[in-house]
Amino acid sequence: MAKIKIITDSTSDLSIEEIERYDVEVVPMTVTIDGEEFIDMDNKEYIYKMRTAKQFFTSQPSVGKFLEIYKKWTELGYKVISIHVSSVLSGTYSTAHSASKEFDGVYVIDTKTASRGIKYVIENCYNYILEGVEILEIIKRLNKKTKDILTYVTIDKLDNLVRGGRIKKTSGLIGGILNLKILTKLCEEELMVVDKVRGKKKLVQALIKTILIDIKDRTVKQISLVDTISDEYIKEIREAIYDNVGYLIPDNNIRTTTPAVSTHAGEGSVGVIIELHEQ
Repeated sequence: MAKIKIITDSTSDLSIEEIERYDVEVVPMTVTIDGEEFIDMDNKEYIYKMRTAKQFFTSQPSVGKFLEIYKKWTELGYKVISIHVSSVLSGTYSTAHSASKEFDGVYVIDTKTASRGIKYVIENCYNYILEGVEILEIIKRLNKKTKDILTYVTIDKLDNLVRGGRIKKTSGLIGGILNLKILTKLCEEELMVVDKVRGKKKLVQALIKTILIDIKDRTVKQISLVDTISDEYIKEIREAIYDNVGYLIPDNNIRTTTPAVSTHAGEGSVGVIIELHEQ
């Protein structure tokens, strides 16, 4: 049986325990705040710094970094499965895919999700490896699995999305004037605006309504929440999901997300990531 190594990027929000459990190498992203570079800054520290920073952004790993990592593992006799954040949110997948062309046995997955959604794909990949599934079959199953993951983001403030070009500036101006809250859904080709409402209560209602439509006739496997320092909001969404979906989200499926996600979503946002059982 071929030896297989899993690679991912730091937008996966993996804990140290999960990195060890799934035997993953994590490629870090670079964070730049007012001209000063940091590698994988603490999630909450980054959000605090965003409040006063004049300029902040994250940079995807370079082609050279992926070449270095792929070379290391292929020379050790491993096949590589490189699992990354949605290509809608980052150029990481494209960069990794370009580097993979230099090697035999390196496969790159666009998860079409972020944060804990990437963790779902990694978890499935790890289990397939333990089961002894052949690598091309694993790739086939993982690409199919991405269709079973639903990713929603509630946006409290539009500033960062407008600045990053994820939502048109005109929409941002309208939202700011009317104090609108935005519900988005990460789709295959775009970060789609699902609804615009006034106030967080209506935003939670819009979120639940959308989830119930999307999971109709499907069975939920697990749900995670990720936030950008939104403790009370997280609690409200957690309770609403339990009341309406019947799933109690465990504490270890709730966490503050990485700078790469915080940069676009902004403080006060919450991500809801659902894995459905296969049909």
